[in-house]
Amino acid sequence: MIATLRTVAPLLLVSVMLAPSAGADVLSVDISERSPIEAGKGFGDAGPYEEIVGRITFGIDPADSKNQVILNLDRAPRNAQGLVEATADLRILAPVDQNRGNGVALVDIANRGRMSALGFNRGGSGPYGDGFLMNEGYTAVWVGWEFDVPDGRSIRFEVPSVDGLPVGGLGFAAVRDTTAWIKHDPAAPVSAGHALTFGSSQSGRFLRTFLYLGFNTDTAGRQVFDGMIPHIAGSSRLDLNEPGAAPITLGMFDATSFPFADAALRDPVTGVVDGTLGNERSRENQPHIFYTNTGVEYWGGGRVATLVHATPDGATDLPLQDNVRFYFLAGTQHGPGAFPPPPPGNRQEMGNPTDYWWNMRALLTSLKDWVVDGVEPPPSRHPRFADGNLVSPKQIAFPAIPDVRSPSDREGGARSANRWLEAASGDEGTALPMFVPQVDADGNETSGILHPEVAVPLATYTGWNFTNPDNGDPNTLVSLAGSYIPFPATREQRQRTRDPRPSIEERYDSREDFLDQIETAGQELIGQRYLLQADLPAIVERAADHWDLLVGANE
Repeated sequence: MIATLRTVAPLLLVSVMLAPSAGADVLSVDISERSPIEAGKGFGDAGPYEEIVGRITFGIDPADSKNQVILNLDRAPRNAQGLVEATADLRILAPVDQNRGNGVALVDIANRGRMSALGFNRGGSGPYGDGFLMNEGYTAVWVGWEFDVPDGRSIRFEVPSVDGLPVGGLGFAAVRDTTAWIKHDPAAPVSAGHALTFGSSQSGRFLRTFLYLGFNTDTAGRQVFDGMIPHIAGSSRLDLNEPGAAPITLGMFDATSFPFADAALRDPVTGVVDGTLGNERSRENQPHIFYTNTGVEYWGGGRVATLVHATPDGATDLPLQDNVRFYFLAGTQHGPGAFPPPPPGNRQEMGNPTDYWWNMRALLTSLKDWVVDGVEPPPSRHPRFADGNLVSPKQIAFPAIPDVRSPSDREGGARSANRWLEAASGDEGTALPMFVPQVDADGNETSGILHPEVAVPLATYTGWNFTNPDNGDPNTLVSLAGSYIPFPATREQRQRTRDPRPSIEERYDSREDFLDQIETAGQELIGQRYLLQADLPAIVERAADHWDLLVGANE
């Protein structure tokens, strides 16, 4: 298949014929802009970066067996070559001199048209923060995959329709074929020897579905992604490859269906055997995978993260495959809340501000090292039945904090049907088993990766938060929200409020003592490779601000 690259510059239009890109299925790429970022600033050894903006057009062959999983593709309109066309927005951040990069493309699965992986860049000023991804030499890639993204957002996708309904499954092919194009086509504007991908929340569910349907093998039989981080997806997948799909919706309690785990397992409800990586579509070309989740994915939204690392009945721990790690980010919520935490608003408690992105930077580095250099990553960290720290909600040892609602009566929602398992269609509505991370006497989770401010706390941090009664039913959870419940500052305050948690002054001798303990906890994580040495000063600085917020700078 011949693909055409058209680069549009202010004074020059250049048309270049690309070499045949077998398996890439890219018909043309129209680049409308190539511009330096940060005014041509250099980023570490990678040097200056540029942003490449354009449109990419795909030609998908309905006769190719790798495409036949796309529903209604065989009925979609075709071009003169018999291919089904779709067109997506394309954005790339890349070193101006490709030889100075790290040779790794990081394909960020846009969330409702928004770029998520820029969250790896913390602090700093401007849209790129401290430039972590650029300083590390990544080529960051975004391509449209979601046909219902609202106008005004930068990563959109146009697909044909059948019977008035978009052929949504083409979004999986768009991501697959863009990545194959970058990895294998010498005429592409950027290149990479390895490809990683990151998807957060909805986009993490996209990646779990991408794997399940077999899209990590391109139409030439080659592996697409070498490494993958489906982030905060729990055990859910995504409603995309369905007639009438509406992927931009939240897709909470209607997004979780058997199979939940990677291995092929027998479903105790229907007797069907299946697995995310354990079916004929997905067994080939499996990437290295890091599943990362917060307490929200255990407690709310029907995402039941436990079922990724437990049997379908929620009774027994599962051994993970050799190419898989699971990391639980203890004491965090779906996305870090603001700091200082604002008033609760529609919630009963303030939002959880624990910034797990510092841990995510270390995990991304470990995944890259695993893929590129074969360096074994740090071991999985998550709650387990065998360790006694994975329990039913009614077994949660949450303290009786005055005016704080216990989550011990929560349930896990219900299954949705899986159209790919005809015999399993009758399980829709079956209750999902729910097990959650156990907590200590402060109400803080004891398993997983403990951020220094969770290991050395000034508050209780949860993955759940109830609705403010002024805004709705106080017995319902606020979607995707965790809680931040500060400790009493003094013994007198604790005794007056009858708070069972020791006060801050009873825990730490001084501000200096607290920060020393934060430093020690951080160094421990660094030694275990769950944190980068360069990121510890920012964590200590934030901890100092936190102390000053609750106790005062002069205490």
